[in-house]
Amino acid sequence: MPSKKITKISQNIVLIFASIAFSLVLAEIVLRLTNLGKYSLYDRTLFFTAPSLVQGKDKTVKYEPKTDIRSVAIYGDQVDYDITYGTNNLGFVDNVDYDFNLASTKKIVFIGDSFTAGDGSNYTWVSQLRQLLDRPDINLYNFGVTGTGIKHFQQLLASVKDTVRFNEINIMVIGNDFFRPLWYPVVQGQALWFCSQENAQDCVEKYPPVIYTADKNESQTELINRAKQLYETKNLPEQSKPNFLQQFRLYNLICDLYSLGNNKPSSLNLCPHLRFAQANEYDKNELYKDSLTTLQEIKDSFPDAVIRVVHIPEKGETFNNKYSLEIRDDIKQMGLEYVPLLEICPWNRDMYHKHDAHFNDLGYRNLTNCIWENLF
Repeated sequence: MPSKKITKISQNIVLIFASIAFSLVLAEIVLRLTNLGKYSLYDRTLFFTAPSLVQGKDKTVKYEPKTDIRSVAIYGDQVDYDITYGTNNLGFVDNVDYDFNLASTKKIVFIGDSFTAGDGSNYTWVSQLRQLLDRPDINLYNFGVTGTGIKHFQQLLASVKDTVRFNEINIMVIGNDFFRPLWYPVVQGQALWFCSQENAQDCVEKYPPVIYTADKNESQTELINRAKQLYETKNLPEQSKPNFLQQFRLYNLICDLYSLGNNKPSSLNLCPHLRFAQANEYDKNELYKDSLTTLQEIKDSFPDAVIRVVHIPEKGETFNNKYSLEIRDDIKQMGLEYVPLLEICPWNRDMYHKHDAHFNDLGYRNLTNCIWENLF
């Protein structure tokens, strides 16, 4: 009897891996034919002009104030985007300075990561939203900073808590924001790492940089050549280990392609992040639970503000019209508003860059219109 059970388990394991292999081969063929998946996020070489990301005296991570930052994302020998955006007096991406003392009926902040900041586009979406509203009595603030997560959002809000009274706080999230620990920019030579304060040197020695420094006037050809050299170095055996966030993204991408939005038992066993949609079936990991606790702390710190969690759709999620990380019930249990942009507005892959995960100009225009039509 035990031998039959072992045989059955072995057969199931073989079937699972055979199914995975077939699905991945099929997905690879589809992605190659569409030229959509030629490179992964780990293949990206990202250039920023310096100074770009800085840590302030209040420990918050923002952009260098009052500067133009050029950002170039290169995949292999292809430039996915080459943009330049300006920062204001407080180090946020916007074309207006922020004066919290200005009289207004409403003060509304959008806080989030690179999607909120507007990475990948010259289209500053909060600025465009401001123009669409055309309401001098409403002040809009863009508190988006690339690579940040829920803990960072709390720090930024805490840093201005005694300076400004927000009427509405829109926490703009993607799934990965719930798994990002606090980090700070560490610059050495022509590269920048995201490191915790406790293990900065260990972080620099073990992992490749997140961003490399570019000159404002370097041509795309020069940057592509630099990217090729950096990519070759990055893929040496001793330097090729992706960091936790890169591993998480790549693994989730494979899981999404394999599951195709169907939470089958085999995919749930192999792809834990898909289990977040299954109530009472998964012990959510500590990073996720810690992020939920942080959201509760934000709610408690701003009792008079309307606080929304606005769920931005990622590129992979538009294929299935389904979020990889289901947060709706957890957010509502805290008494926060939940706004699933994937469900209330149309999205498609043409709104994202060819290889990069971020919106292109079309995507940010869609984001602007979606926010305008549903939040105002």
